Amino acid sequence: MDESHPRKLYIPGGRVLEVTTTTGCIVGCAYCPQDKFAARQRTVSDVKHLSFEDFQRCLARVPRAADISFSGYSEPWQNRNCTKMVELAYARGHAVRIFTTLVGMNQRDLRRLRALRFRVFVVHVFDDGEYMNSRLVRKKYLDLIRQLVDADIPSIQFLVLGEVFPDLAEIIPAGTLVRSSPLISTAGSVDRKLVESQQPLTGALTCTEARQYRNVLLPNGDVTLCCMDFERRHVLGNLLHDSYQDIFEGAIFSKIVDRMNGMSGFLLCRMCERAEPKQQVH
Repeated sequence: MDESHPRKLYIPGGRVLEVTTTTGCIVGCAYCPQDKFAARQRTVSDVKHLSFEDFQRCLARVPRAADISFSGYSEPWQNRNCTKMVELAYARGHAVRIFTTLVGMNQRDLRRLRALRFRVFVVHVFDDGEYMNSRLVRKKYLDLIRQLVDADIPSIQFLVLGEVFPDLAEIIPAGTLVRSSPLISTAGSVDRKLVESQQPLTGALTCTEARQYRNVLLPNGDVTLCCMDFERRHVLGNLLHDSYQDIFEGAIFSKIVDRMNGMSGFLLCRMCERAEPKQQVH
């Protein structure tokens, strides 16, 4: 495929619960405010890894119509139970999404994943070291990438920001690569030396991707507004205690909707590149 006309990453809509399986991430993407998330999360919980038992309890509260996405604020497969969690979500009838660098995944995990079908399976490809910790790209990792390419998973997409790590460029077919859009500030959380934050929006606004319904489960059961909320500015509830329906009928989510409709008060969305002005949000 002509790289001057890159493929577009396809992310289907609908309600989604993104799963952050662990606090802290070794991949070290410069454009990911991981340190801010980890520091903030440690102030409220000493739970570093989402246990399989807690995931099971949380999942039981989520309607099957909601997709389960293994992505969130850190690399999912840093949790050794991630594949087991994927299998459980799939067995419960949820559509499953994967967003991973593959760090922490092994060949046994891949064999188990090949038996499933995914809404989307996105591999975040290592760049040449400009933004990511390319020291993680070793022989076992390269072998896993080769097996993944050969696995012929129908929904797979390879996403890269910047230049592909040279050894990976020899393995991944160029025509399958999706070139990421320019860096964003992640609602003002990324280092301003890397990317400037936008001017806050005023008045009524909407999320162009309806991310208020693509929430993030944290290792201690807390649920944050969306994948931009690395600093836990809007915690909607806790799925170890609250039902999925209660999260969207509670006072916190109601305030968010009111503020999206123009009411005064702090709203993370005002700093987000995915927001735009609109007359009314329902």
